Amino acid sequence: MAAMPNVLLITTDQHRFDALGCMGNRDVHTPHIDRLAAQGVTFDRCYVTNPVCMPSRASLLTGQFPDANGVRRNGIPVPDVAFGLGRAVRQHGMRTGMFGKTHFASLRRDYDASYQFPDWRRGDDYYGFTTRAITHDLKDYVSDVPTMTRPNPTPAAPERAFVLDDYINWMHEHYPEWYRLAVREGLAEGQLPLAPELWSSELPADLHQTTWISERTMEFIDEQREGPFFAWCSFVDPHHPFNAPRAYRERYDPATFAPPLWEEGELTHRSPYHRDRHQQSTAPFKEHWREYRAQYYAMISLIDDQVGRLLRHLDDRGLTENTLVIFTSDHGEMLGDHGLARKGLFHYEPLIHVPLLLRWPDRFMAGSHQPGIVQTVDITATILEAAGVVPQLPYQGISLVPWCCGERGDAPRAYALVTNCGEGPHYDPWPELRTLVTDRWKLHAYVDEDHIEVDDLIEDPGELHPLRVQEHPDLVRQLLGRLVDAGSAAAVWRRQAGRW
Repeated sequence: MAAMPNVLLITTDQHRFDALGCMGNRDVHTPHIDRLAAQGVTFDRCYVTNPVCMPSRASLLTGQFPDANGVRRNGIPVPDVAFGLGRAVRQHGMRTGMFGKTHFASLRRDYDASYQFPDWRRGDDYYGFTTRAITHDLKDYVSDVPTMTRPNPTPAAPERAFVLDDYINWMHEHYPEWYRLAVREGLAEGQLPLAPELWSSELPADLHQTTWISERTMEFIDEQREGPFFAWCSFVDPHHPFNAPRAYRERYDPATFAPPLWEEGELTHRSPYHRDRHQQSTAPFKEHWREYRAQYYAMISLIDDQVGRLLRHLDDRGLTENTLVIFTSDHGEMLGDHGLARKGLFHYEPLIHVPLLLRWPDRFMAGSHQPGIVQTVDITATILEAAGVVPQLPYQGISLVPWCCGERGDAPRAYALVTNCGEGPHYDPWPELRTLVTDRWKLHAYVDEDHIEVDDLIEDPGELHPLRVQEHPDLVRQLLGRLVDAGSAAAVWRRQAGRW
């Protein structure tokens, strides 16, 4: 490789793979991200390692699967290790900045009542990032302003009251008249949402959290334009609540939307946990599915406009040619498909399959598609190789540089391994789901339920009709063996890293 490039990693939160125009969705408008895809490489089948925030982000940061780094569910702090992505590239001469959502530590106390929120402002860096401006998805613990889900926010111990949030503090300092509305995520006091987590934000788009994140990233790029720099622009949206600025919501006519994918009776052969979650979440999505989708797409359109600003910023400063830009997400969103909302222990494609776009002018093949399976853990190794760092132990990812350059035409991975160990503090014991995805098959193993499901992704891409596993014992035995092998391969690295 030539001189070390700059790297701009753009991540969204809860962004399903097909919620982009360049992925064939005609309902959502994303011209700037579509431009990025046209100028770079699209990996059509990128899977997360775990479809909730903290474990997925831990894999991006450490380059390891959850079984190796130990972050198998939300509420487990991400280990700050010497080989973490921020520290590794900084050690090799890159200037590092982190802007937006990190979620490397828990943001709520219902996992542990004595938990102390972290202070990332102390010290020279935070997980290797020397410049940082950090904010969160949930605002329930950032101030004493009542929110929809926490109407009485003052804690019993004020000295450890609130998690830090640089965006909320910035609003309080510079735009005090909008501060309370920012904490309430655009829901005016006294106003009721249309449905749980569903409203239009009355906060101006130029003061929105998404805009603030992109502007902090552009400031860093200006400060470090001599490079090389690694900037992680981590958007909070389109994570719930579904609440785009009103001007963006008005861009969409939900009467034209394709409906959620759902058939009556399709859950007959799914797990008991799965059916319980469907019963909990189906009613509002059946009644308001058009509005949920309109808000979700509008949130993505605001992100798209900010991506456009970031790309123009690189153009205007002559940085485009030597900047590797990567766009991806930490996990997807069910959005009413199969009668489900948000995320959980169900590994449908809309939840575990995310966008992955990479652009590096004159090095990566513009406008190309790679159909083979990859995982977000591979992004870490890709960034390291692009920066001239040879990915070795303890990284578990595969550098995608050879595929991006057209040097290899085979599939990077034979399968994807996706695991869940619980999704919040309200389960005892913690449920666990382990999934193997191949070119054709998807096997789900609900460990605590002793329940197996298999989907045929070629004959039934919508995953509406799982196979009757008792009729396919040889296939199930083969896939289970591969799942066990994959899990063992991921877990053994934990010993190499010395973490038990």
